[in-house]
Amino acid sequence: MRPFFDNFEHSGRYSICYNENQEYSECGVTGMSYMESVQRAIDYIEAHLDEELELSALAEESYTSVAQLYRMFYALTGHPVKDYIRKRRMSVAAHHLRNSKRTVEDLAWDSGFESYHSFAKVFKKIVGVTPAAYRKADIYFSFEPIRLHEHVNYMEDREQSERFPDVKVIRFMPEKANMYMHVSGSEQGIEDEAIRIVTERPAANGANNSAKVRVFGHNVDLPEENGVCRCGYKVLLVNEHEPAVNDPFFTEEAFDGGLYALRKTAVKSPDTIQRGWDQLMSEWLPKSTFDLGKHQYIEEFILYDGRVTRMNLFLPVQRKTHHEPIEVVHLAESQAYYCRGYGNGAKRTAEQRLIDWYEDGTDTARRAEQGRFYMSYYYGAADADEYWWENGLVLHATEPPLEGLDSKSLGAGSYACCTSRAYGQLTGVLDNVHRWIAVNGCWHLNEERQWFAEYDASQGMNAEQYAVVKIYIPILPMESDRN
Repeated sequence: MRPFFDNFEHSGRYSICYNENQEYSECGVTGMSYMESVQRAIDYIEAHLDEELELSALAEESYTSVAQLYRMFYALTGHPVKDYIRKRRMSVAAHHLRNSKRTVEDLAWDSGFESYHSFAKVFKKIVGVTPAAYRKADIYFSFEPIRLHEHVNYMEDREQSERFPDVKVIRFMPEKANMYMHVSGSEQGIEDEAIRIVTERPAANGANNSAKVRVFGHNVDLPEENGVCRCGYKVLLVNEHEPAVNDPFFTEEAFDGGLYALRKTAVKSPDTIQRGWDQLMSEWLPKSTFDLGKHQYIEEFILYDGRVTRMNLFLPVQRKTHHEPIEVVHLAESQAYYCRGYGNGAKRTAEQRLIDWYEDGTDTARRAEQGRFYMSYYYGAADADEYWWENGLVLHATEPPLEGLDSKSLGAGSYACCTSRAYGQLTGVLDNVHRWIAVNGCWHLNEERQWFAEYDASQGMNAEQYAVVKIYIPILPMESDRN
């Protein structure tokens, strides 16, 4: 699944939640950092979740004392070790409840409880509902294993954190991976087919019902072959304990890692996954203290018996080094030629109509390359009856008209303008500009003219590929109300 591509006075700070140079030597084991010691305890817990776990065994595995384990485990994970074990067991139980027919009694026993009642009490305390209710409820609980080498805690401002509590920023460390490249003539369903092929290989067995083997993937742009379009999807198996597999089906490849914004999503439909990407790109990113990174975006597939049950979306980011300015500009009248869609699927309808018009190859379409591509939509509730989406081109009012498209005037006047990265549907950028207008005190919105986002059409017609966009929101000076 491909993600669709002036932060107003947001201030941020960040702190790395561990010190990689801090060494532990209390028990005579030098050269092992606190992070490595606690990670050994986490890995031991993961391998023995369905067994009785003694803290003395955890301490021995992590080369530390029980008291030191208590202190360092909480400091590095934010969870007391016993609470962490309970949450992991409840997460595994919740996964089985939703994806298998195992009885609650069996799950209680596997989770270390001697009775259904004690298990149900803890499950409800952590998840919020009883095991029986969770099986039918439209809620989702997951507490994933912590991997300290990728756990970076960047603190955003309170408003951002409260609005997006399910988004966190982590750092992947470089790994070795086993790669399979799936090639298809269409992007539709390419991820599902690639994952199905990979999970049927013996080398990928550990990816089912295990946290040791992780399955990642991302789209790859491939050149045409004999005039035929080719789409690629790369699947990467990362085994944290055994990086190489003895299977010629896979090619060993470096997994570069980097800084990512992470969001979990259910796997209900392609639209659900797309909405997850849109929220990261269009809403969270413009308001965060990060810019879009140059490394690869990736998806992680969480499997159960060979079936994808949920996904983690990883948006590549980097620390923001500047804030996009918002300024007032005055535009002359322009002529817009456009395609519009309404209601559900409005965006898809408008984009496809413009692509079809452009690919007709007429002289008019070729001349349109000299225009400026623009996008606009109903800025409000997406499920509103009047919702619409518009894609088109802007020409100077004096240029000859373009045939085959609807046309209208983008009126002359003042606009609040923000030059920004192409953050998907630009929801977050629009919010920032509207906020600037609201607190500025000198301007108010002009409802008679249309807002639009202008791209450089010379770079192609695919909005996902644009690096820069100018957003124009029509405004009037406050004193005009009194004239």
